[in-house]
Amino acid sequence: MAAMDEPMTSQQIADAAGLKERYVREWLGAMVTGTIVNTDPNSEKFMIPKHRQRELVSTRKNQAGLARGLTSLYRLQDDVMDCFRKEGPSGIPHSKYEYHYRWLASFKKNDYDDTKMRALIGQVSGLEKVLGAGIHVCDVGCNTGYHVGMLAKLFPSSQFVGVDISESAIAEAQTNNYSVNATFETQDVYNLSSDWSDKFSYVHVSNVIHDLAYPEKALSEIYRILKPGGFLSLVEVNAHSKPSDNLSIPNAQGIYVFSLCHCVPSALNYPGGTALGSCWGREAAMSMLKDIGFDCVQVFEIPNQPEEIHISAQKPQGI
Repeated sequence: MAAMDEPMTSQQIADAAGLKERYVREWLGAMVTGTIVNTDPNSEKFMIPKHRQRELVSTRKNQAGLARGLTSLYRLQDDVMDCFRKEGPSGIPHSKYEYHYRWLASFKKNDYDDTKMRALIGQVSGLEKVLGAGIHVCDVGCNTGYHVGMLAKLFPSSQFVGVDISESAIAEAQTNNYSVNATFETQDVYNLSSDWSDKFSYVHVSNVIHDLAYPEKALSEIYRILKPGGFLSLVEVNAHSKPSDNLSIPNAQGIYVFSLCHCVPSALNYPGGTALGSCWGREAAMSMLKDIGFDCVQVFEIPNQPEEIHISAQKPQGI
């Protein structure tokens, strides 16, 4: 419907999409009463207003993408309810989130473009210069490697490695042939390669830490593999650590729902899991980084991405 230049009947929409008209007509009823699609009661034609199309059909983060993510989690609503009960399970195993992780891979791919990546890099003083000259970079929790491939293309003199616990995600990343200066490995963030100590000048982690059962252990490993003076970029949800401070945060209620259905139960499935949740907040993140030993911890807004923040930190020199 986003490609429609003029209103169409339910039959025309169905024909254009290769769908059954009766189902389309009922779906349109839901869309009209949900104030997503407009209709002319006289002609019985339908159209998405231009001002709503960006949120519904943009290739980057939007309400349509988030809706598909919620759909992937509705399959687990009974499991989540069981976790609420005192006698119920502590959490939900990752194996039950396979459908959700397929959606997440697609969603994260649309999360970044060259503009956002350059904006992040530009917020860390001196980083773009050393990337251009050539350094070692690690992307932790790289999924299918889209971010790594983008960085490798932007900075061909640097060497990039993406790591993820998912063997299937790494296998897909390896078949994508992003660039000769990008490689991928299946690794556990809690036990990264022992010979990586002080190896990387830059580590990038996008929306991973809040999902982990043991975030302090993961960040300590990242600290270990960074060179003294090396930079860390955490992309995290734009939130504060107290719900009362998140009333003005875009789509905060939806983020809490995602966290309730995935981030918290997947972390609590492990003994002693921390379960930070998506909205663990900038205050808790900055405190954890400082406790681990990071220096120069700063929070930046990401241009045109109000739902996320960039937390940068540095491993002190001489460590």
